[in-house]
Amino acid sequence: MQPRLSVVVPIYNVEEFLAECLESIAGQTFDGGGRRAGRAGPGGLECVLVDDGSTDASPRIAREFAAKDPRFVYVRQRNAGLSAARNTGVRKASPTAEFLTFVDSDDVVPHDAYQRMIASLDATGSDFASGNVWRLNERGRSQAWQYKWLTAPRTRTHIARDLDLLSDRVAWNKVFRRSFWDRHKFAFPEGKLYEDTPVMIPAHFLAGSVDVLSDHVYYWRVREGSITRRRTDVKGVRDRIAACAHVSAFLAEHAPEMKKTYDISCLRDDFVYFLEGLPMGGPEYRAAFMTDTAAFLRRADPAVVAELPVDLRVKWQLVREARTAELIELLSFERANGTAFQVRGAVRRSASYPGVGKVPDKLARIGRRELPMVARVNEARWDAEGKLRISGYAYVRNLSATRPGHSVKTGLLKSAHSKGQFRRVPTKTVAAPKATEQSGQRLHCYDLSGFEMTVDPEQLKTGGRWRPGNWLLGVVVAGHGTVRRAAVRAADGASAQSVVRELGDGLRLTLGFSKSRLVLRVQEYAARVDAHRRDGDDVVLSGHLPGRLRPAALRLTHKHTGTEFDYPVSLADDRFEVRVRLADLEGVAPTPHLAPKEVEPPHGDRWQANLVLPDGKLKSLAAALGLPPGRYASRPGRELCATANDQGQLVVELTRQPIADRVVWGADGTLTVEGDVASASWGEAELVLRHSGRDEELTTPAQRRGERFTAVVAPGGGALREGRWYAFLRERTAGPRAAGASAPRAADGMPVRILASVSAGFPLHRTVRGREFTVDRRFGDRLLIESGSVLSRSDRGAYRQHRLRTGHYPARRTQPLTDAVLYFDGDSPRAVHEELVRRGAGVEHLWVTDDQQTRVPAGARGVERYSAAWYEALARCRRVVTAGHLPEFFERRAGQTVVQTWHGAPLKRIGTDLTGTLYADHGHLDALPALARQWDVLVSPNRFSTPHLGRALAYDGEVLEAGSPRNDMLFAEDRGKVAERVRRELGIEPGKRIVLYAPTYRDHLAYSPGRFRYEAALDFGSAESVLGDDHVLLVRKHPLTAGRLTGARTPFVRDVSGHPRTAELLLIADVLVTDYSSLMFDFAHTGRPMLFHAYDLEHYRDTVRGFYLDFETRAPGPLLASTGEVVEALRDLDAIAARHADAYAAFREAYCDLDDGKASARVAERLMR
Repeated sequence: MQPRLSVVVPIYNVEEFLAECLESIAGQTFDGGGRRAGRAGPGGLECVLVDDGSTDASPRIAREFAAKDPRFVYVRQRNAGLSAARNTGVRKASPTAEFLTFVDSDDVVPHDAYQRMIASLDATGSDFASGNVWRLNERGRSQAWQYKWLTAPRTRTHIARDLDLLSDRVAWNKVFRRSFWDRHKFAFPEGKLYEDTPVMIPAHFLAGSVDVLSDHVYYWRVREGSITRRRTDVKGVRDRIAACAHVSAFLAEHAPEMKKTYDISCLRDDFVYFLEGLPMGGPEYRAAFMTDTAAFLRRADPAVVAELPVDLRVKWQLVREARTAELIELLSFERANGTAFQVRGAVRRSASYPGVGKVPDKLARIGRRELPMVARVNEARWDAEGKLRISGYAYVRNLSATRPGHSVKTGLLKSAHSKGQFRRVPTKTVAAPKATEQSGQRLHCYDLSGFEMTVDPEQLKTGGRWRPGNWLLGVVVAGHGTVRRAAVRAADGASAQSVVRELGDGLRLTLGFSKSRLVLRVQEYAARVDAHRRDGDDVVLSGHLPGRLRPAALRLTHKHTGTEFDYPVSLADDRFEVRVRLADLEGVAPTPHLAPKEVEPPHGDRWQANLVLPDGKLKSLAAALGLPPGRYASRPGRELCATANDQGQLVVELTRQPIADRVVWGADGTLTVEGDVASASWGEAELVLRHSGRDEELTTPAQRRGERFTAVVAPGGGALREGRWYAFLRERTAGPRAAGASAPRAADGMPVRILASVSAGFPLHRTVRGREFTVDRRFGDRLLIESGSVLSRSDRGAYRQHRLRTGHYPARRTQPLTDAVLYFDGDSPRAVHEELVRRGAGVEHLWVTDDQQTRVPAGARGVERYSAAWYEALARCRRVVTAGHLPEFFERRAGQTVVQTWHGAPLKRIGTDLTGTLYADHGHLDALPALARQWDVLVSPNRFSTPHLGRALAYDGEVLEAGSPRNDMLFAEDRGKVAERVRRELGIEPGKRIVLYAPTYRDHLAYSPGRFRYEAALDFGSAESVLGDDHVLLVRKHPLTAGRLTGARTPFVRDVSGHPRTAELLLIADVLVTDYSSLMFDFAHTGRPMLFHAYDLEHYRDTVRGFYLDFETRAPGPLLASTGEVVEALRDLDAIAARHADAYAAFREAYCDLDDGKASARVAERLMR
């Protein structure tokens, strides 16, 4: 049977993702069926797999798919790039196939995507269909920003009528008619990056019409390294600009009326990604960007820049005038301050940016749209008088609010149904330092932008009674010679929480949000469920009928399948009952998890509950806010649960999901969480708090008693670092997990929901050991704890930090130096501190702490980083010891001594030696000479390191070849006693072989500047299955990485990343397993074996970092490519050590020449000189 659809999949070294991609194609529901003009479709799909010279396991995976599924065809060619592979796939595809599509081999296609797109094309006859896109990474999925505008389907449209389609520039979310593709002889440009745009935009213009689906049709996998690499890649920027120039030239010929619009979109979107990379890019990148974009501007209409926002007008003017240094200064400012600028002039206003000289007045001029209103709600709750108290802040962005006259506010309620109907809301201005803190900029203070509004439900009556309808809440702000009005909005989508209040007589007042805009809704309900019970095989729902409506039935509709069941309603005066047959609901198959594994699976089967009126109309069914969930046993692993959601509507579902119904702070600063859980299907459990950004966990046992669970969390003292921690309940039946560890996604636990009546009392605030914690909810009913900053309010946010940096710090530099030593945390500074204490040095010791995650040694006083005290310590301490770079603003004073111990001997290239590489931040490299001038002396750990450190760190001052202070412990006379203590503290049983696993970070896994995702390269489960009886694995993540230890379980795996002394871990380790960490130089002093899990050696050596030595020939142990090889080496460790004894001895001779246990003494003597 001839296929109707050809799927082209170019493949190159994607072994990790390829199988999932191909399975998503093989599982498509599209079978060739379709109907147009009464004709059924002739066939399904074919998939052409074009192997573009892969060198990993991708060819084997692709061939296996082709062997087992005749729809898949495998083709191999020499590596020629993505475009060439796509073009080959088109040529190899069946020419008679009606449709053509493309898939990148690390992405995923939703199971019914092609069925939906081809059904649309069959119905409309359009030339191609496009659809919405999910971004996919290891943390889940999110809406692709390029398609945020796509909120409703658009059929038979065209780019000339729908300018949003200018951002629809990728190939893989589309299905083309093959006749359309062939007619216009489309082909992807070979040898170029960003190959989609030159084909997709012309295709949009050449199409007769296009269908655009608002439902998602594609999962676009975003891998950290691919983004970072392209941002400052010279070929990448040149190819992207050339692609846009090609399209611009095409439009000049074929659609000249659209060329200006397209050129504007390039300056607003395409080029901005590369523009923002200028500070990080090297000289060649900067030159390429400036030259090629200036040429694009010369070919564009001179008026294009004038139609852009002010920040882009200024930037592109700087490009036109080749003012690269000022442009980089502006971009660096924006990276830290967002859209902030200074406003000049009271009437004819213009924008001014720090570090930027004069630009033409017409380009800097700003109007109302560039001074937008910001109005956010912080908290909303009902008071004892039944009034709604709403607090938040409102200001005009870039116009400060520091005096009462700057921000005079009036709250307004506007009827959404009756034009011109307003209600004035009593509003008072209050202090809101949080507004300044959350603004993310240093130029403006918004401390007096706060408001408190009081909404009396009586205000919403019309003609003396409440009428169903919506009221929009807004605020009017007067100040700085302008009056502005804006809707009050939630801070973000997750925080858009509803608040419900019963008004009586079947009416409710609900504070809700529509597209994040705050709305008050007077809602009428026909019935409200307030109780339920089990009666034999049925669950009986009962409740109140407040009005005259008498429903005939309850209809439950399955959210996934659409299956419906109607159950008669029994009436008695103002009460009703409905009997729901459990067997009906059990008979519907559970909702399958059809999304990629990174996406959180459904936690139950939800049924939409509606009342059926006698005339057949449907009405939603309300529920009492305090309605207990109930647990009615269904099939194994699921129970029927009926309760209220955050909007007061009845939720009926088959689920195991836990629901918390009591959350209270204790006097001792602990938080008790109690709730209801499915008793039959849950075993031993633990409460998991998971950080939303860092993917780290805190676990605590959950006590079980029947259907109840109770967990007590102690969040203070650094247990929860700053951020949002979501609550999950997780079974422990598979065995306990290591601290910081996780199971695979399917066993990550279930989110803890909050009973609606309990969440009505949120948020709950409590300060514990110097940090404010807030218990709240997000996404309607998900429980979380927000861990606040440990800084005082006066020190928080970019604005106050700037004042500390530019005012407080310089002022303190004029005061006398104090006889104190300031230590920046690290193993070597800690060793120097111990040496000074041992000597009885008569100095004060100050220790820099970071978010309560730092253990301050005895005899020292903690100083929190970025606090006012920290700035003063930098300004006034006579001596500073650090193992890393000091802040750029620091200026060493006369009389100050700064010792740089650095943080290990360099194996991987660092600093200036990274110039021109893909992952180098040239903005940081440019700052190195100034950073190095802050030091008096640089400590070298060995003679090999001395020239490399000096060159790479741009340092030409005094070098002290003292050895590494952090290694002194390895030579100490009492090291045996120390090792015994550490083993005891870690709870390691005697006789166990201790394996220290200490991988370094990967630059291509960066998720923010200077922060990297921990890569789970070692399979802990496989290792445990072989070594678990007589080994213990200590995992020390690199300090710059974050993430869970997937699959790790205690007692085999212990996360020791927070241990304050790495040398103590080296002291107890029988063997070190690392990759490219400098710890190998330190551990070599022990003489114990080392294994190197170098699974990505070629990529790391040739693309990511590179080495200062020939690692493959000089490594003092075997290079192992897999977990299996590591495990086998550990089982045969003595033989492995013997085979590498000569290499080990040579390594020690070359790189362990200075350490003798006295490095700290040498550094201390130099420091105190």
